[in-house]
Amino acid sequence: MKRSALRVLTASLVYAGASLVLAQEPAHIIRIFREDIKSGRSAAHEKVEMAYVRAFSKSKYPSYLALESVTGQNQAWFLERYDSYAALEEAIHISEAEPLKTTLQQLDAQDGEQRSGDRGMIAIYQKDLSYLPVAANLVKARFVTINMVRLRPGHNADFAEMRTLVNAAFQKSASQQRRVVYSVSSGAPGGTYLILSAMDSLKAMDPGPSAMTMPAAFGAENLARYQKLFADIVISTENTLFAVNPRMSNAPKEYITADPDFWKPKPVAAKPAPTKPSGEQ
Repeated sequence: MKRSALRVLTASLVYAGASLVLAQEPAHIIRIFREDIKSGRSAAHEKVEMAYVRAFSKSKYPSYLALESVTGQNQAWFLERYDSYAALEEAIHISEAEPLKTTLQQLDAQDGEQRSGDRGMIAIYQKDLSYLPVAANLVKARFVTINMVRLRPGHNADFAEMRTLVNAAFQKSASQQRRVVYSVSSGAPGGTYLILSAMDSLKAMDPGPSAMTMPAAFGAENLARYQKLFADIVISTENTLFAVNPRMSNAPKEYITADPDFWKPKPVAAKPAPTKPSGEQ
């Protein structure tokens, strides 16, 4: 997981200005590091990322959430929360200060052996496009879906209308699942949006016994309008399910205190070697 100013500035994407994304009030800015992991290298990659966590935990570098893909390409995403670009710049300075800088350079060389590609992004929270029916509890978050939407140029207003229609349908169907929308300002093609939803269990994706279907919640007229807008302005969408990886996350102390078994599990003791029966050579 690369942490260099050059990468941040050229790749262009709850406390002290920085913590985890999807907190009670979504972050104004999130920085994302996306890594494509080589086939068969996930375990080796995790070991390197755990070394990153140990290095960062000894500094004042902000907390971050690590996600591993359950569907789609074999990827790891690292999400950081910032209240301002000034706070983001402060994190860059921390990563450039010794001895952390040298440690990160050494780890990046090891991590590069496990990656087939990577990307950095900065994204800005879009409150008016989001759906926040309940408060978030990231301490208990175990899965996150991220839907990446790419629009044709010049259709941000149409996308806002799409979100108004779908959010009204969510509200009518009494959906309790938060959907936090960010627009990517740097590090991806223009017109890229990220729609994030955290869950404590995949059961949250199961419809309730009396849940209203989305077509019914839309209504015929609004559904037709939504489908037309989608066909006219959307280039592509990719929805990926991720699992939270606590071992690769630099979790806040508050999270570890609230749920230590998940966020900082005790190492599993190695099994002792079997003893040979008496007299056996």
